[in-house]
Amino acid sequence: MLKLHTLSFEPEHDYNLICIHTILEDYRLAYFINQALDLKLSRRDEDLDLDFNNNKEHFSLYEYNDPSLFLTYNLLANKYTLVEYKTSNNNALFYNILLSETKISYLISDKKKVDFFLKITGDLSLTQINNITECINSIQQVITVYTTNPKLLKQNTHLIF
Repeated sequence: MLKLHTLSFEPEHDYNLICIHTILEDYRLAYFINQALDLKLSRRDEDLDLDFNNNKEHFSLYEYNDPSLFLTYNLLANKYTLVEYKTSNNNALFYNILLSETKISYLISDKKKVDFFLKITGDLSLTQINNITECINSIQQVITVYTTNPKLLKQNTHLIF
């Protein structure tokens, strides 16, 4: 009798994930994180592009490689907002009035209230992670910061790039 083997793919989560709630824009948050952690996060030439329902969505992505500690920091936006403008010609008096429709997509939809993720790839101790979260939480415009287990996220494959 012939035995069939099933191959499965389990993504490797060799990174720590920090959730950030803030009112800051991405570039301002990157600036303050650089100040707080003595990093050099900079915007990548290409954002993280994902294709949801035939719509290309762009999540801002900042990166810093620390070769001395073998660490990579990625700051990712969790929200993508698309504003679509449409024209209306139903009423001749108000011909070509622009109507707008806003669509919000999430990189990780089960964490919709999270504004940004800081993904740190490399070996860090729990003490180091706690120090990083405390430093980020000390930024005045940051509301809260906490870690999460990437294995528990439904769309954790979106964080593999």
